[in-house]
Amino acid sequence: MKSSIIYHFCVGALLFGLMSCEVKNLDDENKNPKLDYTSNNYVLATEDASTADITRFFNFDLEGLEADKEYDLIQDNQIFVNSDPSTSSGHQFFKNFIFSMAKDKRGYSSTPGLFRLSLNTSDQVFIDSEIYIGKGNLFPSRKLALVNDSLGFYYNEDSGGQTIQSFNPLTMQLGDALDLRPYIKAFRPDVSFEDDFGNNLVRTGSLVLDYKDDKLYVSVVFLEQANFNLISEDEENFYLAVIDIPSVSFDKIIQYHGAKTVGFFVSENNPTTKDEDGNLYFCSWGWNQFNEHTPSKIFRIKAGETEFDEEWEIDIESLFGEGRIAQSIMSYNNKLYLHISEDPYLFESSEEVETRNGLKLSYYEFDTASPENYVKLEVPASNPASRMNVFNIVDDRLFMVVPNAIAPNFNGVYALDREGALKKELQISNKYRPTRFYKLVK
Repeated sequence: MKSSIIYHFCVGALLFGLMSCEVKNLDDENKNPKLDYTSNNYVLATEDASTADITRFFNFDLEGLEADKEYDLIQDNQIFVNSDPSTSSGHQFFKNFIFSMAKDKRGYSSTPGLFRLSLNTSDQVFIDSEIYIGKGNLFPSRKLALVNDSLGFYYNEDSGGQTIQSFNPLTMQLGDALDLRPYIKAFRPDVSFEDDFGNNLVRTGSLVLDYKDDKLYVSVVFLEQANFNLISEDEENFYLAVIDIPSVSFDKIIQYHGAKTVGFFVSENNPTTKDEDGNLYFCSWGWNQFNEHTPSKIFRIKAGETEFDEEWEIDIESLFGEGRIAQSIMSYNNKLYLHISEDPYLFESSEEVETRNGLKLSYYEFDTASPENYVKLEVPASNPASRMNVFNIVDDRLFMVVPNAIAPNFNGVYALDREGALKKELQISNKYRPTRFYKLVK
């Protein structure tokens, strides 16, 4: 399996290098910021159906689209403006900005950095600002938390293996940084921070970076092997460092028993969400690369508290069957929405085309007051994808992208409002699978 993955990685890197020579990136042509956001300000991020590392952005007007018509995003270029800024689709957006933590092409896959995307006067997505993040021997995922207009945080391994960096999202200026290494050492004195090759074995903010009640919650992952993100099978807990935001100071490390990871080791997938009451939820797939996986679970930290809620949990396997997982999560209208596999999730072949195009996941609504109660939404099942969280909240509605690579399976976007009305918003040809749905406003 390892040799197969290394082979696919090398072939993919070669293809991306060739593509970077052939594709003319639209953001190179016009870097003049768009000023009028009253039209063409909805953006759909997509990935190529056959190659998840190729991300394109299409912006358009949502009103006036025919819900039952299948649009070709390239051919219907009077409706959809195509752009390719060579970044991944980011999981964070606010105002007229999208934030991405990786570039996808130009010769490299997953080149790290903090890239701020916006629209230009030609209605194309382009990189309007970026913050350099160095790349060592390996490139771990890096999460991003946007607290408000003037404060955000990200994992800055380049400044030290366990460093969390603050910045201003509007000015893109750096602020305070906090090195968690001494606190982690005190928590686990026998920890090895690097392997024999100098690769970081203790990562902070690579799986979770989120906030509530003036506290920042940062994942702490103790790896057994860095290059394949292996966590020891003897490990029984998931760890979070709690940081006080006003003082940017360390509080404590908390742990949740029965989980090792939250989400997946990619920067694009965001596995946490807050509800309107202030509870913070975590979605664990149970993935542990080549080592044994753990059951998929949803757990939380209640509003006003800084410890895990031991009395509340959604156990996906007990409700849906062994090997089933929840891959995406979002809170909306104080309910919890999950994207759950219909069959056992095949972690060992999750990046194989046959698996990505064959496995199905459905969309569910959960009552957080009684988490054993759920409803399956009347939304077509979709393919899985490690890089995406299928949910976004736009215009006070929950938008759900439905990615399917094979026709005639539905491929597009649905939306749910607060009254429970479900609507098909957009159907697109299967050559591009949707990964995110945004609305940019000044």
